[in-house]
Amino acid sequence: MLYNFPFTVDRVKYFRDRSARNCGREEKEILESEMARTTRSFIIMQMAWNEIGKREHEKHRSGHSAYAYKQAMLYERLASDSKVFEEKAEKKRLVYQQWYVL
Repeated sequence: MLYNFPFTVDRVKYFRDRSARNCGREEKEILESEMARTTRSFIIMQMAWNEIGKREHEKHRSGHSAYAYKQAMLYERLASDSKVFEEKAEKKRLVYQQWYVL
């Protein structure tokens, strides 16, 4: 029975490595969906603040509308920054795929 010992160690290492690979893939999928969800939420918040600013401007509340438009610009900048981060991550993924073959 001791003759199978090296094979058993290799099998355990294989299952550990496979589990680590699966965890890495799962983490990648979570991060990708989280990045997309964050970008969408910034865009939705920008649209909401623009709508509030427009409504307050129609009511002749210049201070309220200015604040709303300022918030809309903040969310617009956050959305554009998150899109830039997504593009950078995609470029890194392509570079990684060039030298790493699955």
